Amino acid sequence: MANHYLQTAFAIPLMPQEAILLKECFAVSTQLSSDFAELSSNGMQAVKTYYASLSEGFRNTFPNKPEEEDPFADFLDLWSDPGFPEFDADLIIQGDPEAKTQFAFISGHEADVPALASLIQKVCKSALPFGFQWAEVADKDIADGFGGGYYVVTDTEIFGGSTRWLMKETLQTLRAGA
Repeated sequence: MANHYLQTAFAIPLMPQEAILLKECFAVSTQLSSDFAELSSNGMQAVKTYYASLSEGFRNTFPNKPEEEDPFADFLDLWSDPGFPEFDADLIIQGDPEAKTQFAFISGHEADVPALASLIQKVCKSALPFGFQWAEVADKDIADGFGGGYYVVTDTEIFGGSTRWLMKETLQTLRAGA
């Protein structure tokens, strides 16, 4: 048996207000995955109070869904498993805060790349369209022990997938035409 890891590292140009919001999103992710992980139903007031304390930019980007009690429901939609809201990536913002453009360096050893792609689509509008790659590696030499993929993020769609999936689709197309 082998352990598989998903790794990514990329830089994305963004506006200073986007950099602030991106940092806030990473902080909220950390807060939600630790402090509020197992709240009772009456603990929802603490969640609502925390949501209300966040920036107007965050609340506008991830508005409270009227049909949901949890004010973070829209934010949690970034993840395929909203019960585990972790990007599992590091964020470093570089550049002069007064400059027109800054750079966010995002890297992770167990990164949730679909969640990162969704976050970029919501927060880093000035950088769109934007693309990044990821790698899948195993800690042992096994068949299919490595691969990777990419995401291209636009205002309306997220394209991409794994190289394994792309290769399979290409081979099926070629074999169907043979």
